[in-house]
Amino acid sequence: MRIMLKRFVQRYLSDDQAVILLVMIAVGVVAILGFGHMLIPLFAALVLAFMMEGAIDGMQHWGMRRLPALMVVFSFFMGLSVLLLVVVLPLLWDEAVALTSNFPDMLRHSQISLWRLPRKYPHLVSNHDVEGWMHTLQSQMGQVGQWLLALSPNIISHIVSLSIYMVLIPTLVFMLLKDRDTIQLWLRERLPVHRPDLTRMGEAIKKQLYRYVRGRMIEMVIVFLATYFMFLVQGLSYALLLAILVGVSVIVPYMGAIVVSVPVMVVAFFEWDGITPHFWRIISLHSVIQLIDGNLIVPLLFAEAVDLHPIAIIVAIMVFGGLWGFWGIFFAIPLAVVLRCLLVYWPVRDLEEKNKR
Repeated sequence: MRIMLKRFVQRYLSDDQAVILLVMIAVGVVAILGFGHMLIPLFAALVLAFMMEGAIDGMQHWGMRRLPALMVVFSFFMGLSVLLLVVVLPLLWDEAVALTSNFPDMLRHSQISLWRLPRKYPHLVSNHDVEGWMHTLQSQMGQVGQWLLALSPNIISHIVSLSIYMVLIPTLVFMLLKDRDTIQLWLRERLPVHRPDLTRMGEAIKKQLYRYVRGRMIEMVIVFLATYFMFLVQGLSYALLLAILVGVSVIVPYMGAIVVSVPVMVVAFFEWDGITPHFWRIISLHSVIQLIDGNLIVPLLFAEAVDLHPIAIIVAIMVFGGLWGFWGIFFAIPLAVVLRCLLVYWPVRDLEEKNKR
């Protein structure tokens, strides 16, 4: 056992670059586990700055200097943020309030629809089954009501936190973009001069993450627009709210599509008072969009972006989601990409070659 441990250390931890990399990973893990909730604005700003850096580099490639390119990209980001806050957010709020206020009517319609099932399908559903479903439905709605009551006293604190983030995140984004060279110089001065493995690993992580984030953003916009247009044409209520949920669900592959289909089915069920042709039309069109996304859009956008097996993606979502909740799910695949690059490009010393020398 001691010999195996010694050979492992000599092979994977005897290089200076490997030791530095291990220290960086340890510091990062401690920072995330210990201060993760406090550093959420910084993480969000890093992601946004990372995305904008690609646009700035593209403008510089076409001959524009960095500072004007930075101002153009940042101005577009601020304009888009203001548009979302002034136009989209109030619409979402109105639809969320309307959906919440309609919960009693939805419960009443669900009771009527459920009591019709034994008459329509007497061989499949009995009155006893419906009574059990009704009891479960009422208990679940009661839990939702309790959750809303527990959430309401914290609305002011959430609004204050959101207001702080609205100021803090754009400020951090601008500073990260403006002082990029200074930050990179500070980091390089604390690394060894000869670091080919670290440089290669950093370039691989940067390229993989940029392709992934860019692809996800494009996929979210495509799926959102297609879903929103389909819901509007079909006359489904809360079209904007549901379409945004469907668009955001692409961040969580496989599981996101399944989870977001539940509210779509529930709203369609109550919209047309049960399982009707309109209900099946909505579900069919929603399924078609998901199939096109999974079998056409994703292969086109991520052909060279993320080389991860589906099992690895699901395990990453389960592990990081269990550790950090929503944000763990949000960053699960990028973290899995980083781990894969670490495993592929980790500095390894060939002991057999060393012994030959």
